[in-house]
Amino acid sequence: MRTLFLFFTLPILGPACAQADALTTLTGAKGQQWTVIGSSDQAGGACKEGDATYMFSAKDVVVKKCTGGAWKSSTEVLATWAAGGKNGVAFGGEKYEVKQLPASAPACKGHEHCVRLATMPDGKTDATRTIYLWH
Repeated sequence: MRTLFLFFTLPILGPACAQADALTTLTGAKGQQWTVIGSSDQAGGACKEGDATYMFSAKDVVVKKCTGGAWKSSTEVLATWAAGGKNGVAFGGEKYEVKQLPASAPACKGHEHCVRLATMPDGKTDATRTIYLWH
């Protein structure tokens, strides 16, 4: 009977565990800052278009993007999602799948802690956006 219970409950718990993994990957124990690979160093003050950092916590993400040569900050609500056998996080009106990558992946450029956030198609278009982050 116990085996049968586990057989039926594990598939139900699977997506919830995977969601926690995506969130835990991004937030760490207390929250973490991730930088878009190839971004300028924030300490220098100057930045270039495309530079960005993301500070993830359990409930929100602070996004800092370079706009007109200066850093601009916004805070977005962070949520988890699961649908169609996939899961991840959502913020800024987009749903992202989160995948940890090895430092040897070409996009990681040797950064040990590297992730890929890929948007999910919205059903209207197959266009996706990919963000590579390191910390």
